[in-house]
This record gives sequence, C-alpha cells and structure tokens, in this order.
Amino acid sequence: MDLLKLAAPVEADVKEWRHHLHRHPELSGHEEQTAAFVEKVLREIGVDEVRRAGKYNVIALIRGAHPGPIVGLRADMDALPVSEESGVEFASENPGVMHACGHDAHMAMLLGAAKVLCTMRSELHGTVKFFFQTAEEILGGAKKIIEAGEVTEKDPPVCMAGLHVNPNRPAGTIAVRRGASSASSNGMEITITGRQGHGAHPDQCIDPIPAAAQVISSLQQLVSRQLAPADSAVVTIGTIHGGLKSNIIAPEVKMTGTIRTIKPQVQKDLFEAIPRVVKLTAEALRCKGEVTIKIGTPVLMNDDATFDRYLAVAEQVFGKENITWLENCSMGGEDFAFYTEKVPGTMFRLGTGFVGQKNAPLHSPLFKADESAFVYGVAMHVGFALDVCKG
Repeated sequence: MDLLKLAAPVEADVKEWRHHLHRHPELSGHEEQTAAFVEKVLREIGVDEVRRAGKYNVIALIRGAHPGPIVGLRADMDALPVSEESGVEFASENPGVMHACGHDAHMAMLLGAAKVLCTMRSELHGTVKFFFQTAEEILGGAKKIIEAGEVTEKDPPVCMAGLHVNPNRPAGTIAVRRGASSASSNGMEITITGRQGHGAHPDQCIDPIPAAAQVISSLQQLVSRQLAPADSAVVTIGTIHGGLKSNIIAPEVKMTGTIRTIKPQVQKDLFEAIPRVVKLTAEALRCKGEVTIKIGTPVLMNDDATFDRYLAVAEQVFGKENITWLENCSMGGEDFAFYTEKVPGTMFRLGTGFVGQKNAPLHSPLFKADESAFVYGVAMHVGFALDVCKG
C-alpha cells in the first residue's frame, strides 16, 4: 500500500488547517477556540463521534466496518508565550503567543489522517481514537484525559502513537530511538531568606542575593561532580527574582528551575541532593534555604512491540535510508509519557527542517517548518492505524 499516495489528497487541507491554527494560537489551558475549530473540522470530515475530555481536550472516534482493536493517535494543541518573528504570511495574530513548538502542525496532520481514515472504514478491523490534547507545555493535558477515563476505561486503546516535529532534521526524514525517548521533567522552587536592611550597611543585614548566586553555582556542580559521567541529567535555574531597590538589601530571593533525568536512581539522588545543597549553602552564608520539588512527567519509554510496528510503517513511508537512529535520549520533557505509563506507546520525531538552511530550534520566535513534511506525518498516522486495525 502506498501510504504517501493515500495521504496526498489531504495535503492542501492540512496546510490550510495549519495556517488557521498558527494564526490563532492559544496558551496552555486556554485552548477554547482551538478546540472549537478542531471539533468543527472533525464533524465536517465525518468522524463517528466527537466528545470532550475535560474542558478543552477533544476526543474523536472512527469505527471500522469490522470488529477489532482500538488504536490511539495523539496531537497536542497549546502554544507558547513567544512573540513570533518567523516572517511567515500566516504569522500569529495573537500578540505574545506563538505555535513555536509545532503543535499547530501536529493538529493539522492528525486531522488529515482522520479525513483519510474516514474514507477507509470498510478496511478497518477496529476503531481509531484521536486525542487532541491541551496543555502539553505545562505537562497537564494528558493527565486530564487519563483522569477522564479515556485511556483505560472509555474505548481504551491497545496502543498509542504520536509524533513531534523536529527542525533539526530535514523534511522527508524521521528520527527514532528505542527505549527512553524523552527525559523525566520535574520542577523546583527555591527560596533563600535573609534579613532586609540598608544597602550601605551589609554587616547589619543578611544578604540573600550572593547566597542565591552561590546556591546556583553549587547546584551546577551536582551534575558535573556528583553524578557518574555516563549518567545524563540537567539541573537548570530558569528564573530568579529578588530585591526591592538598588540601596536595599533584599529580604529574600525566589528561584525556579527544572530537573531532567533518565534513570530513576539518578532522579532519586538529585531529589535528595538538591535540598541538602540549597539548605547548607544558604546556611553557610547565614541565610535560610528551602526547596519544593514539583513532580512533572516520567521518562517517555517507547514500548518495544509498538516501536517495531511503527518502525515498519516508517520504512514504508520514508525508506530505511531516511530513518535516523538517535543515539541519545532527548532531555526535553514530553507528557505523552503519561500515556505510555498506562498503555504501550511510541513517539517519533518527524523532520521538518529546510534543506540547506539554518533552521531555528523549537521554542524560538524564528521557528518555521517545511510544510512538505506534513504529508509524511499524515501517512505515518494512517499507516500505523491501518497496521493495528488490519484484521
């Protein structure tokens, strides 16, 4: 079966849908118009059922003519608080918000797959279930869908698949990795408390700002000096806020950061070490240091059997010569990992980079995607669904 040929008739639709979604991005948890647009398109193309799972998550079903398993396909819907600088004609019309991670393309490709599969009910031995998920960027949408029972109770899929655009790989290629695909992603909030006073008399105060600086330096040494060189981990301080005025010693400094790991033991070690380092480093400078660790996503593990099935489809769509095997697990978090804790699943990286150009990374205001890649994404969704529901 020529999967690219099957996908070709919806290519123009996919681009049109993507342009609309790109012009009208919405932040995590606020995807009201996005969800409404997705529902409208799903009904127009003739899926069998559309329903909500929570406020804005959209679930759709296409039931085949023959009994069989349920296969799940997922796309995320939220945009980022980024001011677009890409220069595309269909740039964001929502100031300060942009689909800088390609979720607009994810939705459009999954809608394209739904349109193709609506014409193939007679060949389906089973049901295709579509998950259009909110709040991936804040790692919350998948949990809402799971809490609504859509993964394990209501039309539960036997396996799930998703893809993510990758501007580092050219269009017409796909990147794969067996096993761990994305790191666990957990947050931390740190408060360094001192004693406020006049900036001219530091001896009469306790200054939390240099203490916070020392805490940051000490945390960076956790990865370089307390973990084995072969163990991957990231400890990053992303925000730091403190101070009232240039001549006032601040009462406290607040920081937030992220902790990324692949191995459970490394995560456990860092969860123990970070509070210890913060507390003792702050105490050495007469301050008080407190840490709250916020649990985020687990490691995204590609199920071997589902991975092999998806890889076989990729070989049909791309050819073996256009499949790149990734040596390293991505340290980016991905809440598709919540699904793979419940059912076998896999996620691949779809090349969307322009050949011969320097491509801006994900989350950049300059991010763009080569739209010639989208037909490949549609073909992958269709091919995987047909493979699971082939009878």
